[in-house]
Amino acid sequence: MATATKKPTATKKAAAKSAAAKVVAPKIAAATPPAGPAPFGGFPKKGLQFLRDLKENQDREWFRERKDIYEEFVRQPMESLVLEAAATCRKRGFPLYAKEKNPVMRIYRDIRFSPNKNPFNTHVGAGIKRSAGKVGAGEVYIHVSPDMAFLAAGFWMPERPFLNAWRASLDREPEKFLKVVAHLKKQGLEMSQEKPLARLPRGYERHGGTPIEPYLKLISYTVSRILKPAEYHSPKMADLVVDFALHVRPLLEYGWALNYEPPRDVLDERF
Repeated sequence: MATATKKPTATKKAAAKSAAAKVVAPKIAAATPPAGPAPFGGFPKKGLQFLRDLKENQDREWFRERKDIYEEFVRQPMESLVLEAAATCRKRGFPLYAKEKNPVMRIYRDIRFSPNKNPFNTHVGAGIKRSAGKVGAGEVYIHVSPDMAFLAAGFWMPERPFLNAWRASLDREPEKFLKVVAHLKKQGLEMSQEKPLARLPRGYERHGGTPIEPYLKLISYTVSRILKPAEYHSPKMADLVVDFALHVRPLLEYGWALNYEPPRDVLDERF
């Protein structure tokens, strides 16, 4: 005769339920957010030496074998510098931003329409401007190479409509721009005279011999400051960039007040 199977009592059911409740699912570790760029510690001498060597070795295979040196000692220090400088400018009330994606200019040259077929730039540069996007004229630019390092700011080789708007503004209110020039001079900065026109633009001849004449002849509105090796090798270079940006703010704001936005398809990528 088969033995009857005993049904679990209520007490045993409760005990089993209690034991199951004590089983704790293993905790899943939260994903660690990617680390941001390291604080800027100055441009390494190894990075400058790499750029010197690259000038003598314009060869894709040579670069490919040493790309890790470029990343660690050239690109990453510049990215740290430009992000740190932009963030400090914003903290000090001047809203400037590095380029949202790839804040450092490309090492690869665009050689499609150039007689110079060397594939690589032998300097590193980056800019900060009032927008993190691509569109928008006017920036603070940082340039480092073994031959020369400098800070520059303003509107370099802008499109003809922008130049027309700038000149019209000079014509209407010359004193307004001359105040900007006077401010820059107090900071030890002079407007660049790169490739000026030989004669006044048509329609502005009446300004011949006036203080505004040389500025009507310009095709770029920029200022610059040479950097010494001791400055760009120092962690304090970020402070130099910020101070320079604050000094040139009136020039940038003068151009931005013209409310000109270059078409996306003709914007010159200077990052």
